[in-house]
Order: sequence, then C-alpha cells, then structure tokens
Amino acid sequence: MAQASRLLLLCRWHGLVSCQSGSALLTPCASLLSPSMGQGHGRWTTPRSRAAPTALLPVPCDDSKVIGSNSPMNGKDGTLFVSEDQYSIKPLLLNSSNHHVFNINLHEGSQCRQNVERYYCLCKDFSDLHVTTSCFTIWRQHKKTNGYAKVIPAVASGDANEAVRIFFFDDNLDWEGHETSPGICNLRDVSTGKFVDFGEGHNGFRREHAARHTVIHHSTEFNNVLVKANILDAMEDPEYFANIVHKYSQEGEKIIVFMDVNSTIVCNDTVQGKDLAGTLLSTLFEFIELRPTTPFDLTWDSEEPIRVDKTKSLKQLVKEITHNNSGVYSAFWTEPICWKFFSEVVTRGDLRWVGEEQLMTLEALQGLFQEYLVSLEAVTTKDGIADSWFRVFEGLKGQHTVVLNSFGVDTRKVILATVPNEKRVLQITVNYEIWDSRDVTKFESQFASKDS
Repeated sequence: MAQASRLLLLCRWHGLVSCQSGSALLTPCASLLSPSMGQGHGRWTTPRSRAAPTALLPVPCDDSKVIGSNSPMNGKDGTLFVSEDQYSIKPLLLNSSNHHVFNINLHEGSQCRQNVERYYCLCKDFSDLHVTTSCFTIWRQHKKTNGYAKVIPAVASGDANEAVRIFFFDDNLDWEGHETSPGICNLRDVSTGKFVDFGEGHNGFRREHAARHTVIHHSTEFNNVLVKANILDAMEDPEYFANIVHKYSQEGEKIIVFMDVNSTIVCNDTVQGKDLAGTLLSTLFEFIELRPTTPFDLTWDSEEPIRVDKTKSLKQLVKEITHNNSGVYSAFWTEPICWKFFSEVVTRGDLRWVGEEQLMTLEALQGLFQEYLVSLEAVTTKDGIADSWFRVFEGLKGQHTVVLNSFGVDTRKVILATVPNEKRVLQITVNYEIWDSRDVTKFESQFASKDS
C-alpha cells in the first residue's frame, strides 16, 4: 500500500462563516480526502461529493473572531484576529511582533470550569496549528496528579451538534485515570467542567493497542481518544499518528489533536537535556519492569536509598532514586551508567518487557538498543522530529486543528520546522500568572530575539 493511501479516510473540514441577525454560524462541511494517484505521496484531491453541512454552535459575530487561517478575515500579513472576551483570554505583552500569545485561566476559581468550554471552542473555531503551554507549577504543587495536569476537553458522544473527535497523544499517560491519580491528563467535560475518569471500564473507555508499544483508551460515551504514544513507534512508522487518527475518527467529524512534544514526536528530550541515545535509553527503560523477588532497599551512588516492594519500570526506579537531584537524573542516560544500573537490579528480581513474560537480559537489551539507534538515526530529522508528525499534520492542516501541548519551551523548533509563517500559530499559556520565575524566563526568552 502506498504511504499516502494510509490517510485515505482522514476527513477535512472547512469553516464557513455567515452573519445572520448579528451572529456568525460556523457550518463545517465534511470532505473526504483521497490520494491523487500518480502525483506522488502526500498530494490530495477533494471528491466532488460532499456531506451536508452540519451546524455547530452559534457564536457572536465579531470581526476580531479567530477564523481558520485561510479566511479572508485574517490579515494579509498573516496576523490573527482574536476576540478576547469570547474566549476569556488575555494577551501577553511580549517583546515580539511575530507571535500571538494569550493567557487563559483553566485552574483557579469558579470561572475555570466555564473556561474549559471556551478553550475547546477556541481550538475548534481556529484550524491548523496551535500551541498550548500548560502550567507546570500547579501540576507540581499538586503532586503531578491528573486533576491539575494538561487540560484536555471531553465532548459527550450523544451531542449530535458536536461532530468532533479529540485525540491526545502523550508518552506519559497513566491509565489509572482518576482525578487524584498520578498522571498528565486533566480530561474535562466541556459542558460541566468536571473531570472525566478515563480508566478502563469507566465512562465507556476501552483499551486497545497499536504498533509495537502504543496503548490507546477510547470511549463509547465521549468522543475522546487517549493515546500513550511511543517515540520508537513514531519513528519507525511514518504513518503512525495518521493511522491512529484514521482508525478512531469518522467521516464528517472535526478532528482536534492535542500532541505532546518530548519523547512523543521529538526524539531529543530537551527538557531533560538528553540526546538521541539518551532518549532511546530512557524510552527502553520505561518498557522494562522489575518484579522484585523480595522487598529491598536500592542504593545508587550518594543518593538516598529507596524501598522497592512492588513491580516498577526501570525508568520509575531511576526517577525515584534521583528525584532530589535533577543533575544526576539528566546525567544518568548514558550507556555505561544504564548498563551498570541494569546489572545491579537484575540480581534483585525478574526483568521483563512490559506485557511479556520472557526475561530480559543485558545482552538482549544492548542488542535492542543498537538496533533502534541505527533505525532512529536513519529516519530522524536534524531537529529530532519524527516524520510521522509531519505526515499527520499535512493530512489535517487547513480544516482540522493540531495543538502542540507541552509544559516546556520545546514547541518552537517544531513550529519552525512545520509551518512557513509563525504569525499564523496561535499560542495559549495556561495560568501564566502563577508560573514560577524560571519557567517565565525560559518562555519569554523564546521571543526576546528581534528575529524570533
């Protein structure tokens, strides 16, 4: 099968705005993509037949409303027009004319629940590429639990007027899925603002698998698909993301994709300072778990010992044994240190690949590492961005929405590698007013250069 044909059934929408009695009604039209055979990969034609327009929510008619990037209501220089009141967002005054950065409150006070719906509408109303920089401060303050993590809108399946499918790809998803559970997914019902439990068996969520190492929770009660993405899968298959979007979306749906960056689409983990080999080692350690024969205290260099009394991944053990020293954690991801750590813990129990029963040996792990390293070096771009990211964005751009959602400043290099004009990328910060000074400095430094 040609690579382009993997995107055969991806639906693309086009927002049409018509003012009636002082209001604008968004009426997306579904059009089925089909590959233009004989014209090369990644080129598409739109069939003549179209599904009937489906009316969405009426919104105030406002010349400053965010419209899709192809709309004539955008400035000729690529400037975006945003209604601050409509979406409850406030502009950040940064030293740059090339960026549109707005702040929204999704965590504090009674307004934050209503703002979940406004944030959802913003993502739905404006197609193409967004960036949301989530609030790491509040997530850390609440012990990195789901209820204070990245806000992902949840749309009930029964609403016929909301033909929307929302995907969230992140390598750090945890599947217990409660509001108070450790995790990175703050799934919120857009109609109530309440947390939606996404554990298997709750709210219609079911578990499936994709590629080698990817786990998916999708729901019969909500139009949400949560994907614990794997950078190895994303690097190996150029159609990795596109295949998942294709499988779990339906014709005529508006697609909104929330996409993590580090270790999801980018192999160089800039947050932890890891290079390609370091990211690969970190990823492999995430999928190898230790089942201790008996409880024991694990010591490592000069760090405080930790108690190991249940099954944990090697990456979890590394995080725990180094959590008080970020420098030690960053420096950990080298071959000599990782092989030494593996040799230490293998004497304390059984080491297995997650979901498999065959024991993992040091020789097998080293062979797997070398195999993947060669493969990833062959397919990685100069910025470490998986080709599968570019493929899915090309299939969705113009009529769907793709949101880079990160806690860090790793999004800009993806923007620069993906779109020709930064001015068309809408950037949202979440509760910027409570960020710590270090995060503020890093974020604002992106816009400090006159050429940025």
